[in-house]
Amino acid sequence: MGIAYKNFWSLNTDEAVVAGILRNATSKDVEVLMPLNAQMKGVDLYLLNIKTKNIITIQVKGSRAYEPQKAEVKKYGDGSGGWFFFPKEVVTNATADFFCFLIYILEENGKTGRRIITPHTLMIPTQVLKEKSLKYKKTHGDGRFSYKIWVNPSDKKAFDFRDEKIDFDDFLDKKGFAVINKEL
Repeated sequence: MGIAYKNFWSLNTDEAVVAGILRNATSKDVEVLMPLNAQMKGVDLYLLNIKTKNIITIQVKGSRAYEPQKAEVKKYGDGSGGWFFFPKEVVTNATADFFCFLIYILEENGKTGRRIITPHTLMIPTQVLKEKSLKYKKTHGDGRFSYKIWVNPSDKKAFDFRDEKIDFDDFLDKKGFAVINKEL
């Protein structure tokens, strides 16, 4: 018998999408790195500024694309939502500098009527997410936080509407990248 090889590391699709987005949203001096060590729990990506030697760690959480219901569109406007459901401790004990919520939004081209799926990101400093979650979130199920985040790409709005409304506009796409670039 020979030696058995295991796949100790595999690329997570959401992490790869965010890495590609970050590559385009940061300067040429910034590298996007992925840890190969399975022991790096809670850190999915590293951003390293080669000139300043500043490092930022990111935890990535992705959602599938959801078809918006007519009542949701009427209430929240254009766009659609993503859903995230994980243990409260993922946020309260987080070690990464930022949480990135990746939300795939169904958008319709007004001219052609074609629909596309567009990725949008919320780059939230972990401390801000902890504070907002502890203040506005309830736990569901067996002690889990449930985030239902609506993204309206035309108005550049993002908010969680699961428990109490939490405004995340300041962390949507380019605004979130600006926060990261400032720290790098």
